[in-house]
Amino acid sequence: MAEPDLVALDRIAASRGERVWIVGGALRDVLLQRDVAEIDVAVNGDAGALAREMESAGLGRAILLSGERKPRVFRVAGRGRIIDIAELEGGSTEADLARRDFTANAMAVEIRSGALIDPYGGIADLSLRRLRMVSARNLHDDPLRPLRAARLFSTHELRPDRATSRASRLAAPALARIPGERVQAELAKLLEAPRPARALSWAAASGLLGPAFRVPIPDSRWRRIARAAAAFDSSAVVRLSPPRRRRLRLAFLFGRVGLSARETAAALRRVRWASAEAAQVSRLLELAMAAPDAARGDNAVWRWILEAGELADDALRILPLLRPRARPAARRLRARLAHRRPLPDVRGADILEWLGIAPGREVGRLLDAVRVEALAGRVRTRDDARKWLLRERRDLQDS
Repeated sequence: MAEPDLVALDRIAASRGERVWIVGGALRDVLLQRDVAEIDVAVNGDAGALAREMESAGLGRAILLSGERKPRVFRVAGRGRIIDIAELEGGSTEADLARRDFTANAMAVEIRSGALIDPYGGIADLSLRRLRMVSARNLHDDPLRPLRAARLFSTHELRPDRATSRASRLAAPALARIPGERVQAELAKLLEAPRPARALSWAAASGLLGPAFRVPIPDSRWRRIARAAAAFDSSAVVRLSPPRRRRLRLAFLFGRVGLSARETAAALRRVRWASAEAAQVSRLLELAMAAPDAARGDNAVWRWILEAGELADDALRILPLLRPRARPAARRLRARLAHRRPLPDVRGADILEWLGIAPGREVGRLLDAVRVEALAGRVRTRDDARKWLLRERRDLQDS
């Protein structure tokens, strides 16, 4: 990993009489031959002064990440890869590694010499695809770490060993006290992985899902829900974008818990999920629950498809898994969805001009109505839309 920014970082550190090691996830991912987006390094000196010298050298902007917490961590971002510079915890590389979560993350390589430090057998564990804790106390000291184990199981296919699983179960209740922002970051990565079902099952068996989502239902129920989530490991879901996979799985999990769309949005906001995504997940659930009634009538089908918009396909993926008896309704809606017609370019201003009416709610109602007709194939052009609207207006006036 002899990249220009790292060479420059080491040169600046050497001029200060300091040494720098690549540590943690970056080294782990290099050994696993995975892409590395960010590089974590540790320095046996003043991380802030080193980051500011990098900024002065034009290598990026230096930002303090850790706030008042120790050890201090600075990010240098701008020209090349993002580099996070932390001060060694405990005063030495060995002491710093001893405080880390898993052996796969408790390795270091000195940039200058290339010397590898692997005191806990992290390389051997990686070769076995095994996730092993450095110590139970480290998991107890930061209860987010068991959830990180689930995330690494999901994203890196590193399976926690028995001792790590036992320690995670003991630490799990304290996860409810971890700030929502930290929990959300781990959950998001776990759920957007291509195939997270085994990791979710492990997290449920370890008692992590209730405290993580702040939904206190029995662990046995979380285990059943996690097993059912295996349906979202299918190749059809894996092909979707990571954010879309994440939204699908969230909607399914909260739907199986039994929360309403509104309760789901509130629960996600409690874990500091972005309001826009919480609203989308909530809307997915709302659409899925409304779909069986919509499937009973022709116009209702097309109106549901219009209201669902881009979320229609995902709502229909969730529906049969939340309500197995609604499978025929899902098939009916999906068949119509496959045959929907494109919408002609008709806008509110057109309706005002064609019908000579004043702005108001009636314009929105008529615009939706003509779009329903277009989806059904009964209106195909702007001229068709104009004629249909004139007839509709005339019929209303005559009735």
